Amino acid sequence: MGHSGDSTIRIKPKTVGSIEWNLAPSKSHMIRWLLLAAISDGSTVIRFNGSPGEDIQSMARCLEQLGVVITRNPEYWVVDGRHALELTAPDTVVNCGNSGTSLRLLLPYASSFDVPVMVDGDHTLRSRNLPTLTTALINLGAEISPLNEPDSLPCIVKGPLESSSIDIDVSMSSQPLSSILFAMPRVSAPVDVDIHGSAVSRRHAELSFRIAAETGSSNSWDATMDSIHLEPWSPVVPNNVNIPGDMSLISFGLLFARLHDAEITIPRLPADNDGLGSEILLDLMNSPQHNPLDIDLRDANDLLPPLAAFLAIGPGGRLRNASHARYKESNRIRRSVELLSQFGLKIEEMEDGIQCVGGQSPVEPSSIVDVHGDHRLSMTAICLATKVGGTIGDTGVWEITDPDFLKRVVS
Repeated sequence: MGHSGDSTIRIKPKTVGSIEWNLAPSKSHMIRWLLLAAISDGSTVIRFNGSPGEDIQSMARCLEQLGVVITRNPEYWVVDGRHALELTAPDTVVNCGNSGTSLRLLLPYASSFDVPVMVDGDHTLRSRNLPTLTTALINLGAEISPLNEPDSLPCIVKGPLESSSIDIDVSMSSQPLSSILFAMPRVSAPVDVDIHGSAVSRRHAELSFRIAAETGSSNSWDATMDSIHLEPWSPVVPNNVNIPGDMSLISFGLLFARLHDAEITIPRLPADNDGLGSEILLDLMNSPQHNPLDIDLRDANDLLPPLAAFLAIGPGGRLRNASHARYKESNRIRRSVELLSQFGLKIEEMEDGIQCVGGQSPVEPSSIVDVHGDHRLSMTAICLATKVGGTIGDTGVWEITDPDFLKRVVS
C-alpha cells in the first residue's frame, strides 16, 4: 500500500475492517529508566513490548558514550550501571538526535565534567531554544558555549556542577525540572529551585519524581509548589523494570479507526497513571463521540496533530491549553493547521490550540505533504493518506517514536 523514495513515501487508499493497534514502548518511561539504571550499581533488565523508537536509541547511544554498557535484545535490554560519579567524559560529540527528553536529561551530565564536551542533535533539536535549562546550569557552575545561536545546539559545555540556588520556568515545559532532579546523583550537593509559571506537562514531571522515588530519592513535587529543595541520592534500581506502552500513540489508532469506520483493539493497555495525560483518550475510545468536544491538552500537547484531524472528520470542537506545542520539533499548532488544510480539512488556529467544525471529509493533497521533520505530523498525515492517498515527506521520521507504525497502517 505504500512505497518510499529518497525523501517521500506514497500512500495509497486502503480498506480496513478491524485493527489491532499495538503500542511502542513509552519513550518517557524508558529514557528515564535508562538513565537511572546507568548510574546505579549492578545490572538492570528493562523489558518492553514492541520496538523502541529512535529517541530511546539515541539516549542509549549517548549513555554508552559515558562508559555505560547496554546490551540490546528484541524484548529486553540489559544495562550494566556504574555510579554517577564514575561516568567517563565522552571523547566524541554527544548527539541526542531528535530527542528533546534525552538532551535535557543528559545536558547536566555532559556539563558536569571538568573537560569540554560537545553536545548536538538533528536539525529539529538545533531549532529548539534552551534558555531555561542552560541558565540553570550556568548558575550551577557550568560553562556553556553555543557554536551558533545563543541557548541552542550545538554547544560546548564544561563543569563541574556545584550546589547553588536556581530558577526554573515550567510554563513551556516541565523537562528542565526533571533535568535538574535527575542530575542530583551527579551534583552530590543540595540544590534549591525557585519555580515560576503555571506548570505544563505536569504528568511527565510527576513521572520523574515517582521513578526517582522508586530508586531511593526523597525529593517530591506537585504543581502547587513555588520552590523545592532537591537532595542528592544514589539510585538503587530494581533488577527488572517493565516499560508500559506509549498511551499517546492511541491517538493515531483512534484517527485511523475513525477514518475507516473500523473496530480497534489495543493489547496491553497501560495503567491510567502511566498515561502521562493521554488517558483522556480512553473516553474517546470507549464511547461514541457525536457532540463537539472541548479537550484540555495542558498535560498532553503531543496529542494535538492527530486529535485535530480526529475532530475535523468527527465531532468537531476545540483543543486548548496547548500553547507549549509551539515549541516541539515544529510549531505543532501552526503546522497541524497547514498539514490538515492540504487534506482539505478546515482548522482554525487559536493562540493555545485549534478549533474546527466536525463532519469534514479529507481529500487527496495536490502536492507533497511537508511534515517538517515532526514524527507526530508524519503519522497524522499517513493515517489521513490511507483514506484518500497522498505523498508524504520525511520518510521514516515516524521511527522516532514508533518503528512499527508504517507496517501497521499499510499492511
